[in-house]
Amino acid sequence: MLKQIEHSLSELFSSGKAMYGCSLYDFRTKESFTHYENETFYAASIIKVPIMAAVFAHAFEGKCRLQDKVQIQEEDFVPGDGILKHLSAGMEWTIYDLLVLMIIESDNTATNILIDLIGLENISAHMSGWGLKKSQLKHKLQISPDRKPGELNVITPNEINQFLTQLALGRVVSIKACDMMIKILKQQKMNDLLPSLLPDVEGPIGMIPNWEAAHKTGDVSGVEHNVGLFYFPGHTYAISVLSKNVPHRTEPRRIMGEIG
Repeated sequence: MLKQIEHSLSELFSSGKAMYGCSLYDFRTKESFTHYENETFYAASIIKVPIMAAVFAHAFEGKCRLQDKVQIQEEDFVPGDGILKHLSAGMEWTIYDLLVLMIIESDNTATNILIDLIGLENISAHMSGWGLKKSQLKHKLQISPDRKPGELNVITPNEINQFLTQLALGRVVSIKACDMMIKILKQQKMNDLLPSLLPDVEGPIGMIPNWEAAHKTGDVSGVEHNVGLFYFPGHTYAISVLSKNVPHRTEPRRIMGEIG
C-alpha cells in the first residue's frame, strides 16, 4: 500500500520551503516510507514522549509510584505551553497527573518537575537503552541557564518512529506501561497537524470510531513536529514527521494534514 503512494508522499514534502524528515511504518504489511529519516531535528515537545516512558520505567523499578504526590512551588513555573503556570502554587499533583498534563497539554512545568524527579542522566540512560542514540535530552524546558552552548534536545524521525513501534508492540518497560502510555497519548488535545483532515463521524454513544490517534506534537519558532500511532480499520501506522526552517505554520499544517 505504501509503495503506491510513495511518490505522492515525496512530492508533498518537496512542495514546501521547510526541510521535512519522515519515518512511516505499516504494522500489517511491514512496509515503510522514509524521507531524511536520520536527519537531526530540534526536539521541541516530542522529547516529552521518551521522558514519559522513563517515568514509567522509574516506577516499574520501584523508585516511585505513579500515585505519589508532588507539590509545585512558585519557582517551578516556567513559560510556554501548559496550564500549571496559571494555577496556584503549593498545589499537589500525582506523578500520573503530571504525565497526563505533560503529554495532552504539553505542560512545560510538569515536564521539568518530572525531569528533576527522575534525573536527566537516568532519562538519557533509558533513552539510549531504547535505541535513541542520536536523539538526546540535554536540558530542561524554558530555562536558558540550564542550556550549555551548542547542546540542544534533538531527535531523528527514524529513532522516534522505532521507539513508537516498540511502544505499540509492548516492548517499552512493560505491556501494561505501554498500554497506559498509549491511552495517555490518545487524549492529545492538539490535533491540527497529521489528524487535521481525518473525518469526524458522529453516531450513537459508544460507537467504535473509524480512526484513533495516539500522538504528540511539538513546535517552536520555525519548527513543527507530529509523531504517533494512527489506528484505522485493518491498519495501524507509526509515523513521525519532523520539520525545520518552517517559513509559516500554514505550510506544515497543509503538508502534514494531507499526509494524515
